[in-house]
Amino acid sequence: MRELYRFTNVRYEGSDRIFSFTLNSGEVRLLQLLDKTEKETILDFAIGETSCDKGDIEITQGDRRTGTLILPVLEEERRVKDESAPVIWCSLQISRVGRVGWVAANGGLISNLKIWENISLPLWYHTKRDAEETEKSVEYWLKMLAIDPAVCADFMAAPPHSVEPWQRKLAGLLRALVQMPRVLVVDAGVFEDVKTRIAQLWIAALEAYASQDRAVLVLADKATVLPWQKIE
Repeated sequence: MRELYRFTNVRYEGSDRIFSFTLNSGEVRLLQLLDKTEKETILDFAIGETSCDKGDIEITQGDRRTGTLILPVLEEERRVKDESAPVIWCSLQISRVGRVGWVAANGGLISNLKIWENISLPLWYHTKRDAEETEKSVEYWLKMLAIDPAVCADFMAAPPHSVEPWQRKLAGLLRALVQMPRVLVVDAGVFEDVKTRIAQLWIAALEAYASQDRAVLVLADKATVLPWQKIE
């Protein structure tokens, strides 16, 4: 387990609430917020859509020894052979696009694109994956979410307005999972008005996702029965 993502003394204008916590790889955590306005404000901060009014949100940049960083080595970061690698943090505002993804309460689909296009186009745009790799990733998560192969083709070819609300939510969840961001931010509203059996599959999928050296942050604005440990 390693540190991936953190809020440090984060506040928004007009509020005296301070948010400070760290997410580690493998974790799914729940942040309970006061109301919809606060949830939407913190969500925008959490995905880097807007800058924090006060404090900072940071994400780790990887291990220098793996060659995943292009940053100057600071004197205090130097270490002898076999010493554990330091955690290198970067403000979310200047980190690489795609390190944090999100799942909107209503799916967040673009209405004039078919569901398959909503799922695949952001993946190709942000990560430059080829079609075959994309299809394999989609197939993996479709199995995890127990989507019936008999209806999958029609579902993928459908425009968002032609499917049920829970299916639009499913498409938004699937889109986020296949992009594989380091941290996934989920609006807990995605679980509302969804059958218990389906919600349990989504919960299991998010936990499986986090287990792949990633983390999930779920934001709720009302009491919830979601099983994850709350951030205090």
